[in-house]
Amino acid sequence: MMRYLAIVLLAAACTGVPNVVSTPRPTNTPDIQRAKLDLVYSALTDQDVHKVSSKKALEMAVEAVRAEARRTGGKADIETPAFQDASETIFPDFRKFADAVSKIAAENPQLSGDDIALAAVTGMLRSSPDCHTYYFDGRRVDSRPVEETGMSDPPAPQGREIWPRDEAGLTARMLDGGIAWIRFIEFRVTGTYDIRAKVKAVLERALAAGAKAWLFDLRGNVGGNGPELMASSFMNGEQVMTVDVRTGRAGVRAAVRELRLPDEYQLPIAVILNDRGGSGPEVFALFLKEAKRATIVGKKSIGCLGATSPTRMPDGSLISVVVEEYGGAVTGTKYNNLGIEPDIAADDASAIKVASDHLLGRIAGR
Repeated sequence: MMRYLAIVLLAAACTGVPNVVSTPRPTNTPDIQRAKLDLVYSALTDQDVHKVSSKKALEMAVEAVRAEARRTGGKADIETPAFQDASETIFPDFRKFADAVSKIAAENPQLSGDDIALAAVTGMLRSSPDCHTYYFDGRRVDSRPVEETGMSDPPAPQGREIWPRDEAGLTARMLDGGIAWIRFIEFRVTGTYDIRAKVKAVLERALAAGAKAWLFDLRGNVGGNGPELMASSFMNGEQVMTVDVRTGRAGVRAAVRELRLPDEYQLPIAVILNDRGGSGPEVFALFLKEAKRATIVGKKSIGCLGATSPTRMPDGSLISVVVEEYGGAVTGTKYNNLGIEPDIAADDASAIKVASDHLLGRIAGR
C-alpha cells in the first residue's frame, strides 16, 4: 500500500501544475501597420524627384506620430533615433524608425494603429512637398496642402451659346467683338470622348460664327490627358518644356508640329487661370506662354507641373510620388510648386472682361 501511494505521489509530482507565469499576457499595443509604412517610405525615398533624404523623411514621420500622441493627451518621450542623411532607402534606419514608433504606440493606448500609421505617412510625405505626392485611403493626405481661394466654377459670361455644356464641362459662347469664350473642366480622353476632337469642333463652329480670337477659361480645370497636344494645335513645333527626373535633366518637350491647325485657326489667344485645379491646364498654358503664343490672365496658378508614379498597396490604399517636374525651356522659369504668373493680373470677377479687352486690342492691332 505504501509503495502504491509513493507511485501515485511521484506521478503527481511529474505531472506538476500549469506554469501560469509563463502564459503570454494580452497586450493592447496597436499594430503600427509596419508593412504599409515600409512601402510608403521606400516609394518616397526611391522615386521622389526632389531626392528627399531618408533622414528627413523618417525624422518627420517620428515627429508626426509624437505630435499625434500629445494632441490626444498621451506622452511621447521616446528619443528620435540617429538616421543617415542620404537620398536613398536605408532599411536599417527604417527598422530603427519602426521600433521607435512601436514604443510610442505602446505608451499611447488611446491611439489606434490606423491613427499612428496615418500620422507617420503624413509626416513622411510632408518632408518633400509636391502636389503630385499624396496618399489616399478614402481620405486624401497631400504632401503640399494649399489653400485654394479662386472660383472652381465661375459663371459663364453674357453671349450667344454655341456649344452646350457636355460631360467634360465643355461649353462655348460668342462674346462681343468676335471673341470665342471656351471653357472645360477636364482634359478628358476616354474610349468614347476625346476633348481634343471636341474642342476642334468648337473652334470650327466658332469660326463659322465669326470668331476673331480664342479665350480659354481654364479656372478649376482638374487636368487629364494631352494638354500639350491641344496646345500644339496653335504652335509650330517649338521646344518649350524642360523635364527633370531624379537623376537630372531628362530632355525638352516640343509642340507636335503635325498637330498645328490651318492658318484660319491661328487667332490671338488668352488663357484664364487661377489657383483652382491645376496640372493639365498649367501644362497647356506653359506651352503657349513659353512660345509667346498666348497671354495668361488671372491669378497665379497652383504650381502642379509634373508627373507621378502611383503604388497600390495590399489594403487598397494608394501612395503617389512625383517623378518628373516641368519648367520653361525658353525662359528657364521654374513652375512646379511655384505656379505660372499671369501676364495680366485679374481677380475672378473681372478676369473675362480683362482678357476680352486685351484680345479686342490684339484684334484691332494694338
